[in-house]
Parts: sequence; structure tokens; C-alpha cells
Amino acid sequence: MPNNYKSEVRDLRNGDWYWIHKAVIQKYRPVVGSTGIAVYNFLASLADKSQTCFPSQKYIAERLGCSRATISRALKRLDAAGLIRIDKRSRYHCVYSLMKVKSRCNIHETQMSHLCNSDVAKMNTNNNKLTRNINNNVYEDKKILNSKATKRFKPGIREELLALDIARELNDLKSFPVYLSYTKKYPESLLRKLLGEAKEIPIKKIKKGRAALFNFLIKKYASKTSKNHRD
Repeated sequence: MPNNYKSEVRDLRNGDWYWIHKAVIQKYRPVVGSTGIAVYNFLASLADKSQTCFPSQKYIAERLGCSRATISRALKRLDAAGLIRIDKRSRYHCVYSLMKVKSRCNIHETQMSHLCNSDVAKMNTNNNKLTRNINNNVYEDKKILNSKATKRFKPGIREELLALDIARELNDLKSFPVYLSYTKKYPESLLRKLLGEAKEIPIKKIKKGRAALFNFLIKKYASKTSKNHRD
């Protein structure tokens, strides 16, 4: 272990940190969605001692790389879930209060990571059809994401986590490898923005589903970027 190891560990005493209850991630993500979690974290980062803040929806949208409509829906979900309280002071001015989290995590959901549980147990690796190559992240069996093994899959890098999140939001787990290729090519802010746009459009106006719309938006962006480079 290097001598300067301790100096590299973050220090919570310097005041540059904020905290959220672990149950917000473990229990409320299915309710408020990934965007809801992002918005909640952003509000927590701005909250004062009274656990309140008052950023505009436009400001939140710009910082998180989402549309204003996406932020509005996320705030409503957070309010309905009881994680925040929204007090309207005027038409364009709202105060957001972080509420006491009522749900609690189970013990196994809050255990700290250590060398013994940092990866899948060896006894399970032979039965896992999903083969991950740590060096190049090769996924050999695309059908695995339709099986029970999906629930056991734990993303190992940020790109995997983002790709899995997109696949779940679009209800298109079978296309996880495609979304993983996107996360390696495009910035997260862009992908979340396009995901928000795909989810904003009413399903009645979509011909081939939200997943197809999301892929169309990605290709449209790629085509536009390529054209700008040629010019």
C-alpha cells in the first residue's frame, strides 16, 4: 500500500459533502426513477441547515443535462413519494424541503464493500451465462438480459451502470449491449437528455416504442455531429 494512501481518501469534515439516506437509493429508485434520484441528490447538495433549497426547474435541468419537463415530472414523483415537500411561493418560485425518509434498508443492503464481497461468488460464475471480460467488457450472450440472471448482474463500471439504467428505463434489457456502446461513445449528460426527450413524448404518438425513439435520437445526434465536422 502506498504511503500517501490516506491522503487520497476523501475527508467528510471539510464541508464539501452532502448526505442522503441509503434507503433513497435502495427503496425509492423503482418509484421515482433514475432521474428522480439525480434530482433528489441535486436538491440535497443545495439544501441548507433547515434542509430546504429553492433552485428553479430551469437551473436544475441545465445542471443535470435534462429537459425542464423531465425535471418537473421527477419533482412530482419525489413529492408523491414523500421524499420532498414542494411549497409554492409564486408561479415560478418553489421551495423544496427534504423530508424524513420513512423506509429503512435491510442489513444486507447497507453492508460496506470489502474484498470478500467485491465480486460474484466463485460458485455462481459457472452458471452465469453473461460473460464479462474485464479488459474489454465483452458480452457474449445478449439473451441473458431476459433471464433471471439479470437480477444478479452487478455493473462493475460507470458505463455499465448507465447502460443498465437506460435499458431499464426503456424496458429494453435485451438491447443492453447497444446501450453500453452508447455510454462508451457519448457523454452521460447527452444520453440522459435524449432519454428524457424519448420519455416525454406520449406513447400514443410513438410508432415503434420508446426504445426505437431513443435510438433514433442517438442516430440523429450522431448524424448532425458528423455533418458539423465535415463542414
